[in-house]
Amino acid sequence: MTPATPTRADALSTSARSTSSANEPARRRSLAWLCGSLFGPSLTAQAQVAILDGLSRRIEQIKAISPALLNELKVPGMSLALLQQGQIAWSGEFGVCEAGAPETVQANTVFEAASMSKPLFAYLVMQTVQAGLLDLDRPVQQYLPQEAFKPPQAWQSLITARHLLTHRSGLPNWRSAADETSQSLRIGSEPGQHFNYSGEGYFYLQRVLEQICAQPLQTLAESQLFKPLGMRHSSFVLTPELDALRARGHDDQGQVLPLQAYTSANAAYTFYTTAGDYAKFLAAMMSLEPSTPHGLKSPALKAMLAHATPATDREPIARPGAAQGLGVYWGLGWAINTTVQGDIAYHTGTNSTGFRCYSQFSPSRRSGFVLMSNGLNGHLLWRRLMDLLGDL
Repeated sequence: MTPATPTRADALSTSARSTSSANEPARRRSLAWLCGSLFGPSLTAQAQVAILDGLSRRIEQIKAISPALLNELKVPGMSLALLQQGQIAWSGEFGVCEAGAPETVQANTVFEAASMSKPLFAYLVMQTVQAGLLDLDRPVQQYLPQEAFKPPQAWQSLITARHLLTHRSGLPNWRSAADETSQSLRIGSEPGQHFNYSGEGYFYLQRVLEQICAQPLQTLAESQLFKPLGMRHSSFVLTPELDALRARGHDDQGQVLPLQAYTSANAAYTFYTTAGDYAKFLAAMMSLEPSTPHGLKSPALKAMLAHATPATDREPIARPGAAQGLGVYWGLGWAINTTVQGDIAYHTGTNSTGFRCYSQFSPSRRSGFVLMSNGLNGHLLWRRLMDLLGDL
């Protein structure tokens, strides 16, 4: 019988399990195969094995501490994906989809990505810019003249897509309850002058993009991103297929929260996905050449990760060693930390429905990770794991 071809996950699993000296040759063979899959001829064999050897040991540490961390922090479950050399190198699932229920988190378990929706939407916007259909510095009111602010304001004619993607539009994160009732949207400061994180800004740009492309966001995302990248369990709206796969959210005490069904797409927070699917998106962000006809070319990717504005209200992410965040900037969709070893792009995600997520990648090292959790203490979880993950 012909043996089955090993996968990257198989190789890392084998290398992680085979820790005794008797199993060392098998572990080394597994690492050598995986090195060839990830690195090709770009590094010496010795360097390749050293990198994957360190990764496999790190994975064993993650496996050892994650169950206890979930229990301590009252987070029922999580899914984690690691990337090396611009490719998914390993993924793992821990805990349960719902507290008190037997169903464990699987690779296809769907989470709410929350604000991690924004970088993916920014990628779609940049595809439109790359196609010549949208100018980042042209007032968006020229594309969507019927979008009137209430009350009308002189500053509305100054807002551009660049302002909206970099959170410098002057719009609030979300309008007040009173403004929601009156359907008012107020600009708090002159566009381009200050950083002010704004979900309203992304939703406004969503309507602009839908006007330009004459398609709803969900349709655009399916044709331009999900299908080309093989993101089979991703959507800006809840579908029956994803509903059957999704985890339940939990509060900071680990208690189940009511389910929320997002049936209307919002670029700022309604993205449903898996850790593996989101990792495919990170791989596209680190791609040296577009892997699909819709992929962004190098100039557009670099533009997304340029230091557009200091994020004055944000503290650097605490990471180990040379990966420690120094300064905080915002690009086109991504937060960016400067570090001694180069920039790290990242984004957090929090929905009050009980989900906390985090993703980051190093454009120069072409490494990163995605963590999805179904508990409001998930931010404590990824911060605790950062000592193992922060210098990937």
